[in-house]
Amino acid sequence: MRFFRRDSSTPVDFWEWWSGAADRLAQAIEAGAMDKGLIDEITRAVRGIHPQLAWELAPGATARHALCISPEGRADLRQVALRWLATAPAADATWEFHASRQPSPSLAVLEIAGQRFDLSEMRAISSWDTRRRRLDVRLWHPGFERAAEQVRLQLGFLFLDNLLGEDAVERWIGQIDFLEAPTGGRTPDELRADVDRRTTEASNDADTWVLGQLDGPGGPAILLANAALKRIDHPFADKHVSIGVVLEGGGMPDDALAAELNREEDDLVARFGDVAVYAGRATRPGMRTMHFAAEDTDRVRSVIDAWAQDLPPRRIKVNFADDMDWTFRRELGIG
Repeated sequence: MRFFRRDSSTPVDFWEWWSGAADRLAQAIEAGAMDKGLIDEITRAVRGIHPQLAWELAPGATARHALCISPEGRADLRQVALRWLATAPAADATWEFHASRQPSPSLAVLEIAGQRFDLSEMRAISSWDTRRRRLDVRLWHPGFERAAEQVRLQLGFLFLDNLLGEDAVERWIGQIDFLEAPTGGRTPDELRADVDRRTTEASNDADTWVLGQLDGPGGPAILLANAALKRIDHPFADKHVSIGVVLEGGGMPDDALAAELNREEDDLVARFGDVAVYAGRATRPGMRTMHFAAEDTDRVRSVIDAWAQDLPPRRIKVNFADDMDWTFRRELGIG
């Protein structure tokens, strides 16, 4: 059961409410007696966490039932959901808890805009992007022929969420397209197996760093970026840190200076460790700018200060910005 309800009632403390509601909810599920009153009660409690969160009751992987709180793809709500999960009681035989929608044990028949769609009839053509470590998919369903574009889009995302789970879709699925004509593509089971295989092999892929050039009003920029860097893997790194090294003379670095800058950059990345994640750099006439994402800016500042003290005389420009959605990646050509 999946519900998206907005209610004007006063939010309640979730786990305080849960301690008195968990047994009632389990009994109602098992008796097939989930009614509007219980649904509204859960919705009010979830609103106490955040008014934009979605929730879902589903069979558990080890418990009889699971309560899933869904951020619906929003990075800010993922932080909320993960903090909620961190305060959850230990799973038991009756209940387990998840901060995202989990794969469904079986694919359902959904009704969207008055039309019924059997998700097991979906077919997919997929291709693995080694650099991005994502699987691009093209989907076809016999119901697409009579469905509006928005319905196809909704159906495609619901299919992938049901098949793989919300986190796996965000982490491993890249571009999603929809086919007009029938295809002999993969069945849902075959697509799931392909994703499982790719994710297992991903750590053995070739280098994910890409080199490119971007022409702009300030002249050409040489970009080096980690195309496989994923926001979901760093849920609390919502600060963008840019560190610019001024190149005296205003031009592009020659080979000797470039090698020196690279060594200094490697040193900084090593000093950061798990304090910040390195996304890439842009080298323009007169400036090389390195881009990082971090959670704790105080720790970042202390690392930068120590690093700068060991540099030869250089002018350094450091900027911190809130960037929940990692929009800075556009500056590196990977947004």
